[in-house]
Amino acid sequence: MRLISGLAGLAILVMAGVPLSAGGTGRECQEAGSDQGVVQGRLGLLEGMGPAAFIVTVEGQLCLKGPAIHDNVAQIASVQLYSASAEGFQDLYRLVGEKIYVRGKLTAGNTFQQRAPVLMEVIEIATR
Repeated sequence: MRLISGLAGLAILVMAGVPLSAGGTGRECQEAGSDQGVVQGRLGLLEGMGPAAFIVTVEGQLCLKGPAIHDNVAQIASVQLYSASAEGFQDLYRLVGEKIYVRGKLTAGNTFQQRAPVLMEVIEIATR
């Protein structure tokens, strides 16, 4: 996972053609399983019962669509983030409390350990 900070990070996401507006407007649903999902909001950390969870409180509304019935989620107010690398988890811990933009792979969740209706594997993350 690559960490990008501030306006430089936003410029990279925009120049890469990542549709930032799709992450917060709710006008278009994002594709489940695509690695081009975008989420914007404040990153929080839920601790207590079960493992800790990184949760983004989404600005605006978000929806998810996909080929399986469980991939279709109409209104999403929060997304649980995870990283496949130890470095990625360190980046997430460091950004708790910050407003962030995240690009990654969105999937609807269906496990008892989840704290949000949708999971996102983080590919890129930037602070605002």
